[in-house]
Amino acid sequence: MVLEVEAAAKQNPEVVQSIEHLVTTSENYNIDNMNNQTRFNQAPPLPPYYVERPEVSQRLKQILLSQETAKAGTLVVSAIYGLGGIGKSTLAAALAHDKEVQSHFTDGIFWATLGQQPDILSFLSSWIQQLGDYDFKPINTEAASLQLKTLLSDKKALLVVDDVWHPDHVEPFRVGGDGCRVLVTTREAQVKDAVTYDLDVMTPNQSLELLASCLTNEITNKKLTNQELEYAETLAKTVGYLPLALELAAAQVRDGISWQELLGELEDLIVGVEALDRLKAEEEPSDAKRKNYSLVASFNLSLKGLFDDDRLKNFAWLGILPEDVTITETMATTLWDCNLVEAKDTLRYLRQKALLLPGLSTTPDTNYRLHDLLHDLARSLVQAELGLSITEAHQQLLERYQTKTDKGLWHTLPDDAYIYNHLIWHLEKAKKINEIHQLLKEETPAGDNGWYWQCERQGKTANFSRMYRELGQ
Repeated sequence: MVLEVEAAAKQNPEVVQSIEHLVTTSENYNIDNMNNQTRFNQAPPLPPYYVERPEVSQRLKQILLSQETAKAGTLVVSAIYGLGGIGKSTLAAALAHDKEVQSHFTDGIFWATLGQQPDILSFLSSWIQQLGDYDFKPINTEAASLQLKTLLSDKKALLVVDDVWHPDHVEPFRVGGDGCRVLVTTREAQVKDAVTYDLDVMTPNQSLELLASCLTNEITNKKLTNQELEYAETLAKTVGYLPLALELAAAQVRDGISWQELLGELEDLIVGVEALDRLKAEEEPSDAKRKNYSLVASFNLSLKGLFDDDRLKNFAWLGILPEDVTITETMATTLWDCNLVEAKDTLRYLRQKALLLPGLSTTPDTNYRLHDLLHDLARSLVQAELGLSITEAHQQLLERYQTKTDKGLWHTLPDDAYIYNHLIWHLEKAKKINEIHQLLKEETPAGDNGWYWQCERQGKTANFSRMYRELGQ
């Protein structure tokens, strides 16, 4: 068995990452841990090719644990120039996995990735349950936030609020006692009365290390040649030292595209993106804009690398999911109307292309996430690749789910760790408001409200409360 695991690890380095994460997770959940580690850790695993940025991480840790932050209660990590793909969430995760940080926050590390349209009530409710209160049934965000404040009053916990777009979205989470800290990541939201840290791009050496790590042969341990290192230096500069763009470019090299071809195509695409942008604005592009051009060019090149039209269509379907959602293998079978083997294969393929991220869940089940910038890209492809409007795409997905119900009753859907959290959202996007009203009227054979019964089984009564409130019932 050990030999089989070792062989699998050599063939796929992400196996090692997954195993290490499971081990870390099991340690974090050990409440009686004699090493005084945090009780649990909801932070996502670090990327397989994570590169240390000590000048940033050590300073961030120092600020997080400082008296200044203790007084303010909140540390905000924002991106210089408001750039995306700069590594904010990864650095927050690195802090959450730091042993000293875990030892300090012994009552746990909570994590919520918000995005542009966050379901704040669901996040607060899950945190309340994580703290052991399964009986509280919040009817609104204010009640949930107040209950969380009570539960955290004597705790030492780190509350990570990731990918914040609006400062008001942070406030319900700023409820910890003196022993808690709130760590916020945002492109540029201005959070009041908080300590701030502006994150810059990687250094040239760190960028080179990331590329080398992505491209080192895991089986033979073959390193990059001097000529390849020179190309890598040029590539890193071309994409503006942005971690996301670097990983996307590395995936192209792994697929066999030559360094010269890659650099040539990237430079041509960047020129094209800049030319289009300058048609709208006459001023000289700023450094921030130039970095964004390189990121857009990296996205476009990655899409060109999807050799199979069906793969491109599969990627486009991801655009109708909510932002920052966990993508499970089972739900992918419905999203793409395929069997489980095909779904797993496509998810692994997109991950190898750096178009998906490892999932957030601390369960052993394999799952994935989509970077918000790549989510925007997928959404922009829905009409062109699927031949559907956004509304029609939601309707088609719901039709696929409908076939899995018993007699058309939504509360009879099999649980795929996705749909019960997002059915209402998809019905709204599909403009099926009448079906939402019908959903509220569904009954179980015992005469109970079907949707509430299912939400309670899932520990997601906040979903029912939110829907009921929004419909004005």
